[in-house]
Amino acid sequence: MPSDFLSARAEVTSPHPRSAERSGAEAAHPRFEMAVLAVYTLLVSFVSALHEPWKDETQAWRMAIDSNGFAELVRNARYEGHPLLFHVMLQWVGLLSRSWWAAVVLHVIVACVAAWLVLRCAPFTRLQKVLLVFGYWSAYEYSVVVRPYGLGMMFAFAACVAWLARRRRIGWTIVCLLLLANTTAMGTLLAMALAAAFAFDWAWPDDVTRRPGARTLAMAGVATAASALLVLYFAVVQIRPPADAGYQGEPQSPAAISLWEIASIPTVELRALFPIVLANGGVQWNRWVLKPDSRYELALVLGLSFIMLGIGLTIAARRRVSLLFYLVGTVGFLVFFGFLFPGTAHHHGYLFIVWVITAWLAWGAAPSERPRLLRRFSEGVDRMRGNLFVISLIPPVIAAAEVAAADVFTPFADATHVAAVIRAQGLVDAPTIAIVRSHAQAVGAFTDRPVIYPLEGKTLTFVYWGAPSPYDATVRAADSATTALLSRHCRVVLIASPSKDIAPETAARARLIYTTQYRPMSGDRYRVWVVSAPPSARCPTARYPSTSPAFTPQPIPTS
Repeated sequence: MPSDFLSARAEVTSPHPRSAERSGAEAAHPRFEMAVLAVYTLLVSFVSALHEPWKDETQAWRMAIDSNGFAELVRNARYEGHPLLFHVMLQWVGLLSRSWWAAVVLHVIVACVAAWLVLRCAPFTRLQKVLLVFGYWSAYEYSVVVRPYGLGMMFAFAACVAWLARRRRIGWTIVCLLLLANTTAMGTLLAMALAAAFAFDWAWPDDVTRRPGARTLAMAGVATAASALLVLYFAVVQIRPPADAGYQGEPQSPAAISLWEIASIPTVELRALFPIVLANGGVQWNRWVLKPDSRYELALVLGLSFIMLGIGLTIAARRRVSLLFYLVGTVGFLVFFGFLFPGTAHHHGYLFIVWVITAWLAWGAAPSERPRLLRRFSEGVDRMRGNLFVISLIPPVIAAAEVAAADVFTPFADATHVAAVIRAQGLVDAPTIAIVRSHAQAVGAFTDRPVIYPLEGKTLTFVYWGAPSPYDATVRAADSATTALLSRHCRVVLIASPSKDIAPETAARARLIYTTQYRPMSGDRYRVWVVSAPPSARCPTARYPSTSPAFTPQPIPTS
C-alpha cells in the first residue's frame, strides 16, 4: 500500500499479490493487534458502563425480552422498520438474563469482533487501523449506543475478509451478506452494493486467467440475481411498515424537493466523515456542526463535500472493484437519504462504512491494469492515496473523544433518573400513563413495569407503533384513563415532556414531582406528574418523600 512516510508495507511483488499481502497482514503484528484490541475493549466497556440508555435502545431490548417466542416477536416488531436479526439475538440473550447489562455485553462483543477483523485482516497500516477502530463510528455510535447498526458493520467487514482471503471463501461471503441484509435497512442497501461489487469482481476479475467461462457466467448470473431478489424481498417484507402504521417513511418526488434540499444531498457524505457535533453549552449528540443553515454555509459545506467525494474516488481508483463499490454505495445511500428517508447519525454512518470498505477493497489486492486510463490515473496519485486516507480518519477520532467524554461526564438521556425518582416517591407500583410514548417506554423499561398507552388502549413495556397518536387526543384519553384508574388505584403517574405536557384539566388535580432541568445529550426532557385519589379508607392521605434522589444538574441550555 504505497504512501510515503505513512506506509508501513512495501509493494507486493509476489505472483500472487493477495496471498503475499494477506499473509503478511495476518502474521506480522499479533502483539500490536491484541494490545490495541485490549485498549479498545476497555474503552468501549468503560463508556458503555456509564452510558445512560436512550429510548430507541430500550424499545428494542424490552420488545425482544417481553415477546413470548419468535412468532410474537414477529408480530410486535412489524412496526419497527428493521429486519429481525438483532431483535432475535436480544431475545436469545434474554433467555440467559433479562438485565439491560446482558444487552450491553452482547453489543460490546459485536463491536470488539468488528474491531478485531480490522486489526487482524484489513490491508491497512498500523496507524490507519488505530485511527479506524478508535473513530466515532467504531468506538462510539456503533459500539456504545445499543442499536443494530454495529452488527451490520461487523458483517460487512467479515464479508470483506471472506472475499479477500487467500483462498476466496465465497460461501462465507454469501452468509455474511445474508446476515448483513437482515440487520437494518442500511444493512440491506450495503449488502446489495457489496454483492454487486463482488459479482463484478468474480465475473470480470483483474486477473483475466481467472475469468469464468460464458456458460458458468450465465448460470451464476441467473442464480445470483434470483438470490439477490429473494433476499431483498424478505428484507423489504420485514422493513416495510403495515398499512395502519403511523409512520410510512418520507419518500419525496423530485418535483417536490426544493433546490436547497437537492444541494444538501452531497453534504451528508461530509457529515459522515466529519461527525463533529455541536457543543454549545454541552455536547449535543446527533446535531452536526457541518449542517448548513445559510446559503453561504451551504456553499462552503457543499464545496468541502465535493472535495471529499473526489478523495474517495482517488482512493477507490486503485482497483476496479473498489471504484464500482464506492460509486454504487455512495450514490445509492445519498439518493436514499435525499429522496426516500432523510435519516440521522446512525443511518448516515453507513456512508463511512462504504468509505472504509472502499479502501479495504482498493488495497486488498494488486492494482488493476485495465482500463489503461484508470491505471495511469491510479499511478499518478499512488503516493498520496495512503496519506489522504489517514487524514480522512482523523476527524472521526476527534468526534469520538468529544462525544465519549461527554457521555462519561454528562447524562446521555434522563430515563434512568426518572425511574429512580418514581421509586423514591414510592410510585413504582402505581399505573403509569404515557403522554409521550417513547419517553414513558424508556422509563418503564427501568421500573420494569408496563406503561399504559391510553389512546391505543394497550398496556405494554414497549411502544406499539400502530396508528398515529395525535397530541390532543392523547391528553384527553389520558385524562379519562386517569379518572378510571383512580377508582381502583390510589395514585396514577403520567409521563410527559415540557413540549408535550398533560392537559390543563389533568394538571389541575395533579402534582408535578419532576422536570428535567438540563438538556441531556439526546435532547429528551421529562415531566412526571402524579394524580392522587381523594383521601378515603382505601386511600389514606399520601405521604410523599421530602426529597428526590440526588443528582447534579448540568449547565446545558434548555430546548
